[in-house]
Amino acid sequence: MIRVDEAVIVGAGKVAERKAKTLAELGVKVTVIAPEEPEWIREIPDATFIRARVRGPEDLPEADLYIAATDDPELNRTLEENLPLVNRVDTPDPKVKFPSVLSHGDAIVAVSTGKPRVTRALRMILAEKVRNELKRAGEAPEELREKPLEHAVDVIAGVHRDGPRRHRPTPPRER
Repeated sequence: MIRVDEAVIVGAGKVAERKAKTLAELGVKVTVIAPEEPEWIREIPDATFIRARVRGPEDLPEADLYIAATDDPELNRTLEENLPLVNRVDTPDPKVKFPSVLSHGDAIVAVSTGKPRVTRALRMILAEKVRNELKRAGEAPEELREKPLEHAVDVIAGVHRDGPRRHRPTPPRER
């Protein structure tokens, strides 16, 4: 698993905005580089904006992840080919896929299909179906780490041993 603490987003359109907000929600320090400052940058706490016209990877600060979200396919291609971990937004098969994320507290569920519209639709369906479980998981106490897995499943599924029996998901097998 790769840890991403800092991300640089090149571009400031709607896709860049969506990705910047998602990264910031996950606790990633976001830097946006574009010729004009977007209004939405003020909505992201601790985000940095650099007014610049990027011509290549040499114009960018060091980061763990790069998002190539410009309207210049040639620049996006150059960034993808010359930087590590680049999510290029204008191609159907980027080297680095960017999942759609659901989160509550420290609970995070990520989903990706490789097709942005299908991924967002799936995230919307999952949000509706696992809303309560995600909330309970995100608010679960730290001491749940020490409890048996079945107990954690009960807490997240909302099953109360004292109350009526409800269907409880079967915990996954360890491999």
